[in-house]
Amino acid sequence: MSARRRVALLLATFALSWALSFAVIEALRDDGDDDRPALPPGAAATGSPPSAGTTASSADAVSLTATLTGTRHSHELALEVTEPQARMVPPPQVRDCRQFASWAQREGALPVGFEPVHLLTIRAERSVDVAIHGVVAVPVAQILREREQGPWVELACRQDPPTPTATPEVRDNGEPHVLVPGQTIRLVVDLSDPESAAATFPGGGWNYYLRVDLEIDGVTRSYELRDEAGEHFRCCGRTTFMGYQAARYEWTISPKPTLRYCPELNYVDKPPPRVCQAREPG
Repeated sequence: MSARRRVALLLATFALSWALSFAVIEALRDDGDDDRPALPPGAAATGSPPSAGTTASSADAVSLTATLTGTRHSHELALEVTEPQARMVPPPQVRDCRQFASWAQREGALPVGFEPVHLLTIRAERSVDVAIHGVVAVPVAQILREREQGPWVELACRQDPPTPTATPEVRDNGEPHVLVPGQTIRLVVDLSDPESAAATFPGGGWNYYLRVDLEIDGVTRSYELRDEAGEHFRCCGRTTFMGYQAARYEWTISPKPTLRYCPELNYVDKPPPRVCQAREPG
């Protein structure tokens, strides 16, 4: 056998041996011991796996706002105002009762009742579990209103029921809510039961902010909320006393502002029914 043929035979033997070794190694690697989950169709493995314990901040999980909607005394938002203010025609930009209430309060109106009730709007920025653990009104400054500035009357707004496509308002029952990104819920909430008498929201008119303890994915975080303009909330005036109910003005905003007037009531035992009639604005 020539030297050239011996070299060719050695090279062929080496190549065959290397190919068999590579096949054995690949078979051992694919024998089912790799328990890593398969990627979903169309997915690609990019970057490094996240470190253990890294999660999105709970502060970024939701956005939260609050609106004063009434008091435990009244499910509607009735307002204490002077009589000239009650007859004042709302400006053209006021097109619903929410805007009416905001405008009236900027003009000095004070919600009527004994304890404020709020609507919390919670929007999920990612998939999240949320639950309300506590809602506390924290007084900041007392609102002094002299009776001599009156006579004080009651002001209210009337509008059509919300459309079926509107996000419904439900009363919070303390149960958790599972939200998906972009989902919004609107919860009517009372103030939490105080741990002591000193924590009770005081009577009379007060500026206050709202402290909401919200559990987000098992972690409780406190939010300090103000109204939509970033100002303190205001509550609570009074238009009903023993044997007396102040006169009442009711505005309907749409399709055009109209006014209804209900005279004051004086009585000994039970209040008689209201007798109201249309009245010219202004």
